[in-house]
Amino acid sequence: MSKLQARNEVIINAPISSIWAIITDINVLHKINPGVIKASGRMDKLGETRTCEMDNKGRKGTMTEKLIELVHEKKTVWAIENDTMGMSKMLKDPRFCFNLEKLGDNETKIINESYYQPANLIAKIMNAFMMRKMMIKIQGEILSNIKTLAEK
Repeated sequence: MSKLQARNEVIINAPISSIWAIITDINVLHKINPGVIKASGRMDKLGETRTCEMDNKGRKGTMTEKLIELVHEKKTVWAIENDTMGMSKMLKDPRFCFNLEKLGDNETKIINESYYQPANLIAKIMNAFMMRKMMIKIQGEILSNIKTLAEK
């Protein structure tokens, strides 16, 4: 079973429908996630997959994820199906979630969570010293990018 490893949240001055439109639009994923160069697939239908071309500080590869939970204007949960970056070898049962909470007509809280278990001893050590911190940093960037897009 996956364990919560990283969690970030932000309040955005935009209606929940605007934020939902952003986090379910494959065409803006490269503007949201700092490691994504290009993405294809769907992000707005349960069971669909997205494939991302990634560039993580010069390390290039692809990642395919499946949308395993979708609650309209409330929640998305993605699971890695396969990747060429090595994440699936390092992490067991990774899940990446967005939770949205309407605070007002023009105010929304968005929470980004990452769940996984390190797959081996080396991954456990790396997680303790750097991977968890890296996830938290990336989540912060993702939320900041969503906020910027939604508040335009």
